[in-house]
Amino acid sequence: MSPRRFLIATLVTAAIPASALAESAHGEANFTGPLVTPAVNTLPAGMVNVEPYLVHTNSRGWFDSTGQRHAEKPTARQWQIALPMIYGLTENISVQLTLNAARTSVDGRHSDGLRMGDSALRVQSRLKAPEADGTGLVLAVSAAQRLPTGKYHRLENNPLNGTGSGATRTTLALGAQQLQWLDNGHALRWRGQLAWSPSPGRVRLRGASVYGTPAGFRGHATPGQAWNASVAAEYVLDRRWVLVGEAIWNRESGTRVNGKANGLAAYTFPSGHAFSLAPAVEYHFNPKVGLIAGVQFTVDGRNATDDVAPQVALNMVF
Repeated sequence: MSPRRFLIATLVTAAIPASALAESAHGEANFTGPLVTPAVNTLPAGMVNVEPYLVHTNSRGWFDSTGQRHAEKPTARQWQIALPMIYGLTENISVQLTLNAARTSVDGRHSDGLRMGDSALRVQSRLKAPEADGTGLVLAVSAAQRLPTGKYHRLENNPLNGTGSGATRTTLALGAQQLQWLDNGHALRWRGQLAWSPSPGRVRLRGASVYGTPAGFRGHATPGQAWNASVAAEYVLDRRWVLVGEAIWNRESGTRVNGKANGLAAYTFPSGHAFSLAPAVEYHFNPKVGLIAGVQFTVDGRNATDDVAPQVALNMVF
């Protein structure tokens, strides 16, 4: 089985979309954006978007190398707070900083309070802007850098304190988005992303770690490259309510661990992939403040955990 990866490992590279107001002869439509698929359109210069997330991840089991699901008891649970902050640097460039913290528990044991996870810095450049009324195709490219601010090794006192990966990982992505008004007077906005991350190189390991190494271990891990693809749609019921549907695919190449602990240790975690869905609903207090709530859950995978993650976020634009 691959080393445990909680949701905190995926959120740090995601760009949380800004709330938006689309107006046309048909009316108006407010959006917060879906739960996972990153923003494509950039913020106006000088505008700030903050969207705190509260996520409760339940790891119910895992999928083996043949895709067979196995239940796991007791289940691992994690409360996570994610804080993405986006700033419109220019009309076509936005920068984002995402901070994370989590508390993990398994079978009555838990981490030592709320522990900081890995952070991420992301820069996005818009290649094609929408039309004046918000319709039309939008294209953007982005580069994100994961910062290893979460603890990942020297975990002898409490293995559940491991909330990071130790890897300085770069992610490159291409995103597309389009808004259209339907004949029934409702608006539909879809967006998608394809992202690739090369191997981040060696991660130094000392003692017990999130890579499964024991106390006294000295060596390193070499994570492989990773791919991510997602597509989402937002259907506007009225100026306050929006329905959201989302599909996410993640793939990670194998991780190689080399080192010594009471002798030579060298092993490889196999590559794996997972497919998940994330339905949600949005409620908008006004064009600049919206609430989104939903759940992301795994439906298929290979060498991957089976997770269910209810979550809620408050999207605010200043």
